[in-house]
Order: sequence, then structure tokens, then C-alpha cells
Amino acid sequence: MGPERSRLRALGVVEEELLGRGWRGAFFGNLLVAFTELAYVFIDYRVFRGALLLPVLRALHVLWVLGVLGLLFARRRRLTPALINGGFVGGVLPFLPIFALAESFMTGSGLIWVPMTGHRLVMLAIGVLAPTGLWLGGGLIAAFALEAGVLWFALGLGSHPGVRSPWEPWVTLIYGGVALTMLAYRVRSHTIELKLREVRAEAEALERLARLFLAVRDATNTPLQTLELSIALLRQRSPESEPTLAAMERAVHRIRSLTQRLGSVDPLLVWREGDESFDADAMLRHLEEDLARELERRRH
Repeated sequence: MGPERSRLRALGVVEEELLGRGWRGAFFGNLLVAFTELAYVFIDYRVFRGALLLPVLRALHVLWVLGVLGLLFARRRRLTPALINGGFVGGVLPFLPIFALAESFMTGSGLIWVPMTGHRLVMLAIGVLAPTGLWLGGGLIAAFALEAGVLWFALGLGSHPGVRSPWEPWVTLIYGGVALTMLAYRVRSHTIELKLREVRAEAEALERLARLFLAVRDATNTPLQTLELSIALLRQRSPESEPTLAAMERAVHRIRSLTQRLGSVDPLLVWREGDESFDADAMLRHLEEDLARELERRRH
């Protein structure tokens, strides 16, 4: 049986990948926010004919998000759920006052526009990129949907001459429902995947243990056979040593019985090409190296 192939080593790998996936969602979500807000700095400056308040707020949002990105990048080797969730929320929440101010400014601009566009886009982005926790993403989606409804009625957008969206605010609420459904689907799919990977990790750990048992059993066969032959020869040459030989024989039989019981793990093994014969000592050395690497990884 050749050396075990590199595969999922321990359940800790699953938790590490979970944190890594959350970090990627928070990092690229903030990166998307930075690029979007940077574009809107120039768009708002032109739309509102040089008014600086909203472009300045968006520029400050960009600087804030760049700081969040720097923190996430610096801590990418020491991730925690609080850091990931805080990074994502910190990048998204400033949209709430910025969107409210933008809709308020549009009501006095004399322009024709479709309100709540930003709310819809952000809710969909949350559904796709939010760390896979239903409460966090669902709370953010609910906050943007609630603000959209409040702004619609508080600003009287339903009767505003510049609004060309007769289906609002219901379309925005539908977008919120779609985003929440997307998030729920991601959470459920991720939960199933995590459970499957945990089961796989446990199965692979059992297989590694079975390979260890098999290596120990095969490594003891030759020494046991030597002891059995030696006891038989001594019995012929030194009959007076029978009490000692009987004790040695019982010990050998007990070791033989234990090694045979190790064979009960054989059904856990996945046999591959080339596994018909193997070097038990090499297998034990390989398993010891795997264990040493695993201990080293956990220390760091």
C-alpha cells in the first residue's frame, strides 16, 4: 500500500475554509463598494451641478472602505467571524445615509429618475456576497428595504413629477425578497456542503486510523513468527525451561490475538492500485510525518 494521497486532513480544515470563504465575500464586497462609490463621486458631481456634499460623502465612504480592506488584508492569516462580519457590515451600512441623502437631493433636482436603484443593487449584492449567516445578511437586506419604504412615503415620491416608476415601492420590496431568497439558498447550500465535508473528514480520519492499524499488524507478523519458531526450538532443546516457554507462548498468542483484532478495520480501507503490497515501516514513517505536520499546523 503506497503513501496516502493528500486529502482533507482534519475537521479544522473545514472551519478554516469557512473563514476563508467569509473573508473573500467581505473583501470583494468592500472592493466592489470602493469602485462603485468612486464612480459615483464623479456621477453625483455632474448630476447635482457641482454640489459637493454628496460627492464628498461618497469619497469619505471610499476612504473608509479602503481602511476596512486594509484591515481585512492585514488580518487574512488571523481571521475571526467577528472581523469578517464587522468588515462586511462596515462597508455596507454607510450606504443607508448616503442613499437617503441622494433621494432627497433628487426630489429638488428637477430631473426624471427611477428611485431606490441603489437600494435594489445593494440588496442583491448582499444576497450574493454576504457571509453565510442568515441573520446578518437578512438584517442588512431588511434595513435597506425598510429605508426604501420610509423614503418613498416620507419624500412623497409617489406623487413627485420626476418619478417614473409606478410600481414602487413594491418592486424594491420584491428585490429585497429575491435577495433574501438568494441568501437563504446560499446558507442552506453551504450548511449541506459543510456537513458533507465534515462527514468526509471523519471518514478519512477513520481510514487513516485503519491504515495505521494495518501497518502495525503487518509490521508485527514477521517478529511474531520468529518468536513462535524460537519457542518451538527452545522447547525441543531445553525441556526444563517449559514454565518460562509456556509464559512466552501465552504472551505471543495474546499479541497475535490483538493483531488479528486490528483486522476488523479492513472494511474502512479504500483499496487502490498498487496497494497489494507495501512497506509497513514506510507507511508508519509516512503517518508519523503526517501527524507531525498536523501538530505543527495547529500550533500556528
